[in-house]
Amino acid sequence: MKEPGWENAELARRAAEAQCRQGFEAFPAHVAVLDENGAIMLVNRAWTAFAAANGAGVRGLAVGANYLDVCRVASRDDRTAREALEGLEAVLAGARPRFEMEYPCDSPTERRWFLMNVDALDPKLPVGAIVSHQDISGRKQAELALGASERRYRAVFDGAAVGMAEIAGDGHWLRANAAMLRIAGRSAEDLLSKTMRDITHEDDIDADAAYLEILQAGGADCRTMEKRLIRPDGSLVWTETALSRLSGEDGSAVGFIAVVSDISERKRAEERQATLMRELAHRGKNLLAVVQSVAQRSLADDGRSLPEARAAFLGRLQALAATYGALTDEGFGGAQLDAVLNGALAAFAARAEVEGPNFVLTVKAAQTFGLIAHELATNAAKYGALTRAEGGVRVTWEIRETDAGARLVFDWRERGGPVCAPPGRTGFGATILSRIAAAEFDCLPELTYAPEGFHYRFEAACDRIGMVAPISPVRRALKSEIIRSFFDQWARLRGPHGELPQLAHFDWGKFAATGALTLASILPDGEPRFAAIGRVAACEPEDEDLARACRLCAERAEPRHDFSRVQPGDGDPLGVERLLLPFSAIGGKTTHVVGLCLDEARWRLSGLAKSG
Repeated sequence: MKEPGWENAELARRAAEAQCRQGFEAFPAHVAVLDENGAIMLVNRAWTAFAAANGAGVRGLAVGANYLDVCRVASRDDRTAREALEGLEAVLAGARPRFEMEYPCDSPTERRWFLMNVDALDPKLPVGAIVSHQDISGRKQAELALGASERRYRAVFDGAAVGMAEIAGDGHWLRANAAMLRIAGRSAEDLLSKTMRDITHEDDIDADAAYLEILQAGGADCRTMEKRLIRPDGSLVWTETALSRLSGEDGSAVGFIAVVSDISERKRAEERQATLMRELAHRGKNLLAVVQSVAQRSLADDGRSLPEARAAFLGRLQALAATYGALTDEGFGGAQLDAVLNGALAAFAARAEVEGPNFVLTVKAAQTFGLIAHELATNAAKYGALTRAEGGVRVTWEIRETDAGARLVFDWRERGGPVCAPPGRTGFGATILSRIAAAEFDCLPELTYAPEGFHYRFEAACDRIGMVAPISPVRRALKSEIIRSFFDQWARLRGPHGELPQLAHFDWGKFAATGALTLASILPDGEPRFAAIGRVAACEPEDEDLARACRLCAERAEPRHDFSRVQPGDGDPLGVERLLLPFSAIGGKTTHVVGLCLDEARWRLSGLAKSG
């Protein structure tokens, strides 16, 4: 006999089971209930539909089938399936209450990932388990895309040639790539312990703070500024820094991304250019005054015809132009005495002997000396030794040490010309050689009209006219004027104790178009890595020979010069002159070698070779 209320309780139970069943069937995850042996006791619609859609067969994964057997078959050739089987067996055996893993399960048309959960029916007893498989492809693809994006960002961040850094909202450095550390001259630990303000030059702090305030207030998303950073050794580096604002969910600035470029070389070039422009403006005004004086004296009524006066004036202008060309080549740091003389005597190079120590004229002295050399050469060609084929000129100078200091003794002697006699009248040329030279050099020039030839001499204090520049054996052996100019610029940049010049200070623009200009970076193992930055010579020595020469130049920190004969093909042997110069970027050690290689045909065709 049934107890009272039994039917109502039974109805309630069945209703609850129906609700549970409906909820179970509605789960989007694929769910199955297993007994303690792994047999499937219950599955939901999603489980059955997935099994059918993926070719597993309804019977193989339906109620009554053993899920452990299915997993064992799959685990034979699949490491992921073996891992799932081991976890499932551990839960069914009561060794663990729960197991979870993510695994890929691609369909023929797309990549998919699932999350497998195995939960014991009773954590204390091995009575079965609930197995669920949830499709997490959307989340997994988002995670993989995020990871790929992060890897790309890290590759760009870490490998960028420019400095890159993450900066907190309060200005602290959070992360910096290798290029940023090189620019700042700091280790990662040192930089990350600082704020932007800590390493910014005091004159740039206010402007830097203003930029940050604009970004933090949302007035702009990105700002670019030029400022100086202070390195630990106190040296400064000019940078162009682009700051981009990073916004939080509420729109406030939570940090910044900085892209930093070292523009020190550009700033130095701008400073050199500004200095040169100021020098040019000053020298231009001075030159105009000189031209005016030369014009007045050359065109004065001294008995000469107008064509004669015009020719004299143009010749003196050309001499001034040649002198200014020499000064410009040297960045208005002075002019080589031999260069001024060789320019004046270029048309008579075979009959002119020019000999003396390496002497650099001051800018003002070079201007006057250019006119003196022009007058001497012109007079010799019109009236003196150079009017005859057998005639010649010998020009020498020496440094004489006296109690009052070093003095330059200049001597011009003509030979083999017609009998020399004093001119019938004194023109502006004679004024240049005597009165102007005396006033400019504070000396007493001697003009001797000896029968055997004209002789011109003066003795002036070196500190009035210029200075001796010691010449090295390498410099003496150079054949090409271009190569000599290349060496001279390097020599002028050396430190007071022979320190190697800084690579950034060297202006190689005028050399890049003249020959094969090559830059070699010296790697830590001493090997050179080349980057050709100029035009290629007609014929150049072998690469291995160049690499060996660069290694020696770097090891000894000294210039290396060689002149060789090579066979270009079907022509005559061709001479090739090459000069390698060591440079330093950091610490005084040779970090770069710059080489200029010039073929003989080019420099002889240009008239830029030493005679003899």
